[in-house]
Amino acid sequence: MTHDELLQLIDQAAAEGWTELDLSGQGLTELPPEIGKLSQLKILILGRQNEDDYDDFVDGQFLPKVVANNLSSLPSEIANLKNLKTLDLSGNLFEIVPDCVINLKSLEKLSIIRTQLTTIPEAILSLSAIKELNLSANRISFVPELLFQLHELVDLNLSNNKISAVPKSIKESQKLRKLCLRENIISALPNEIACLENLEILDLSFNDINSYPTPLSHLYNLKNLNLRDNLIDDIPDSIGNLAKLKRLDLSSNGIKSLPSGLSSLSDLEEIILFNNRLESVPKSILKLSSLKLLFLNNNLIKNLPESMSKLCNLERVHLAWNEMTEISDCLTRLEKLQILYMPFNKVTSIPDYIARLKNLQILDLRENFIEEIPSTVVELIKLREIRLRRNNIKLIPAFLERLSELKVLDLRENPVPIAPEILGSIGSSERHGNPKDIFNYLHQLNSGLVKPLDEAKLLLVGQGSVGKTSLVKQLMEGTFNPTEFQTDGLSVRTWGVHVNSKDVRLNVWDFGGQEIYHATHQFFLTKRSLYVLVCNCRTSEDENRIEYWLKLIQSFGGESPVIIVGNKSDEQPFDINRKALRQKYPNICAILETSCQSGNGIEELRAKITEEVGKLRDVYNLLPLSWFQVKEQLEALDKDFISYGEYIGICYQNNIPEEQNQTQLIDLLHNLGLVLNFRNHPFLQNTNVLNPDWVTEGIYALLSDDTLKTQGKGILDYDDLSRVLPPGRYPPERHRYLTDLMQEFQLCFELPDCPFPRFLIPGLLPKDEPDATGLEGDTLEFQYHYRILPESVLSRFIVLSHEKIHNHIHWRSGVMLAYREGDEVFNIARIKADPEDKKIFIAIAGRETTRRVFLSLIRDIFTRIHRSFADLEVSEWVPVPNHPDHPPLDYQELLGQEGMGIQEFPIGKLRLRLNLRQLLDGYEPVEARRQRDLKERGLDMEERYGDIHIYQGSRTTHQHGSGDNVAGDLIQGDKHTPP
Repeated sequence: MTHDELLQLIDQAAAEGWTELDLSGQGLTELPPEIGKLSQLKILILGRQNEDDYDDFVDGQFLPKVVANNLSSLPSEIANLKNLKTLDLSGNLFEIVPDCVINLKSLEKLSIIRTQLTTIPEAILSLSAIKELNLSANRISFVPELLFQLHELVDLNLSNNKISAVPKSIKESQKLRKLCLRENIISALPNEIACLENLEILDLSFNDINSYPTPLSHLYNLKNLNLRDNLIDDIPDSIGNLAKLKRLDLSSNGIKSLPSGLSSLSDLEEIILFNNRLESVPKSILKLSSLKLLFLNNNLIKNLPESMSKLCNLERVHLAWNEMTEISDCLTRLEKLQILYMPFNKVTSIPDYIARLKNLQILDLRENFIEEIPSTVVELIKLREIRLRRNNIKLIPAFLERLSELKVLDLRENPVPIAPEILGSIGSSERHGNPKDIFNYLHQLNSGLVKPLDEAKLLLVGQGSVGKTSLVKQLMEGTFNPTEFQTDGLSVRTWGVHVNSKDVRLNVWDFGGQEIYHATHQFFLTKRSLYVLVCNCRTSEDENRIEYWLKLIQSFGGESPVIIVGNKSDEQPFDINRKALRQKYPNICAILETSCQSGNGIEELRAKITEEVGKLRDVYNLLPLSWFQVKEQLEALDKDFISYGEYIGICYQNNIPEEQNQTQLIDLLHNLGLVLNFRNHPFLQNTNVLNPDWVTEGIYALLSDDTLKTQGKGILDYDDLSRVLPPGRYPPERHRYLTDLMQEFQLCFELPDCPFPRFLIPGLLPKDEPDATGLEGDTLEFQYHYRILPESVLSRFIVLSHEKIHNHIHWRSGVMLAYREGDEVFNIARIKADPEDKKIFIAIAGRETTRRVFLSLIRDIFTRIHRSFADLEVSEWVPVPNHPDHPPLDYQELLGQEGMGIQEFPIGKLRLRLNLRQLLDGYEPVEARRQRDLKERGLDMEERYGDIHIYQGSRTTHQHGSGDNVAGDLIQGDKHTPP
């Protein structure tokens, strides 16, 4: 919003008598003195926390995003707003509370969230009418005694600061009903806190409290107590004094048992105990007849007591990450149970008596040892989700279709005899099975003739000039050409082999080994495949980069079998450490030697390929005959691409008129690599590429072009496409399709503000690092170390972060990024890779308070890239503060130490003890660290703990009763927000 627009808006507000003005997110750097005209204003919002929009990687999972401006001061005329009751200054640049705010005597609600406040001024005492004060996510380390002379204070939030002590004067705040001190460094509470007899909500989570604060036992009106993520290992009997408690969170402490006094909490509805050391369900819990929610995830529980069936009001039970071998009979007698979470245990079967749970809506038994789904499950008519990923289920029973409410059926990574693509994406926690798609596919299989796929993928990889193409020709044709040209990019051929009395088609993919092509391997090295790693017997193990290729195969192909072939054995024996490689990579099924010139070893290799193809389970997946006929007809077309309408026509020709079958089939063919279809892409959605070779040849021709590398410096335009690509096969009207595909594959991005489309290909950038990559002042530094650093990681990062590139500074192995709010640059980051050492270095300079936010954004992008690999070995490292020459520290090791309750990390060489909490807080908030740890272990918050509202203090209100929004009805008047 411009200055003139703001003045016009203020005039309008004054003329019309507005009582509320929302100026958040307008890019304001100053507020004009004319704001003082609005004497009738009751609500002024200059930076607003968005209650409905939570950020999962910036400053922790449970802090609301802030719609901010860039204000660092306020005009004195603010003091004229004598009727102002609510003022929100969140997300601005205030280092102190502006003096003019202190003169707002009618103010009842003040929010200054996520700014740069370091102190709470004693002058704030003049705000005698204040009821709600929120100063969370700042850098406050000291709470003044006089703060609690604000006798009308009802709601105080000082979370996510650096507070180490609570003053004794807190006893003066007799009206306080909600106190949030989460994510500070508090180790103990004063006895005077026991005087807060009206307190209903107390959040002390993510602190350093090492024993249960005994004064809490006198807070007789407390309804919600959160002590999560402290260092408490013992709970006293006096907790039973909290007779009105409805919700108790003791998770992530070191608790081994609970006292008998807990059983006195007759109103308790939610108890959260995940990530402790419980070996059994505490007896005191078994007497809590009002309990609706029980969280016992991540403990050491093996069995459930029969008396647990007496918890007749339980609606949700969470038992993930324990050591349970069965679904106990006592669970199935909980008639009100709606959600049962038991993933990551050792359960071997689903008992028939589970049918008693008539109200069950979610059954989660992922990562167990279950072999079948009993027919009694169909009696659970309210089931919405069945999650059975990674069990041993071999059959999908048809009766499941009768569950009319079923929306999620997750059977991924079970040995069921249908294409795994039908069951959902393996690499995504979200793309689980759609029951309609699964049952539709099963109907197609059961309604007529079926045909096995009888098709597999054979991929030859290795360095350039090792003889991959010659090996293919010897295997398929028995021919040898001593002057064979080196493969540019990728060649795909079909080879018919006879396996287990069946004819199987092998799609043979022969990859060029040149470095420039490695970034594209991610799109073609797949699971469900057999790999042949070809080496040159004349060169060393290091020159063949054997471990590089094995790790690359492991990253993209998972546990796919690998045959290592030492080629040109007639010139020199294959000298490698066979035993060590096999021990390290158990998916190596053979190490053979061949000579394409003499033919030695070719027959043995051919036999081994045939044997291993016969072991690939997915080769024999069944397809409905009509689907198979569409597949064959598409493959027979002498075209590189067709319209989606033509595809639909072919479906009709083969009696597939249903839209669901048509879309499901095209998705399957896409996942099999037989066609390319992007139905969700605005430009690519209407075209199917029938010949992936059309894509690879086009892309590889561009990546191989010397002019683009040298003169163009990685910048591609449509003139280049016309120059490089043959016009017959790549007419101009298809150029946009190809560049869109390259963007879809994260190979390039379109440059902004160009009169004609231009694209930058990071893989073709100059290798030279520019001069302007220095950073001024202190920096926040972070490193990734890789066992194998795929060529694509950094180039994909540049593509995904291109909107933040600073001053067009980028090179082959690095990029400079800027973090902005509005037009102001707060931070500059340098991200660079060292391919030889297999490391990526991140350094961030600029405003200290936003460095870790920027680092979180950067890490989030790298996390997305890392997770796209099946098994990429990558570790995170941080430098020792003030000791740049000392080797960096393993970040996950530090997190693990913190999780074990260790507060200081010793470094013997430096005679130094690091404060772990202080060091780690510099990188991300403690709550974000916990969440990231859970994600790294494969479970997001909803999967691990269920619906998120049950353990947030501020996101929902139903759990707190009337005490959560104590000032919500105090504000009256019309609301006006500028467009």
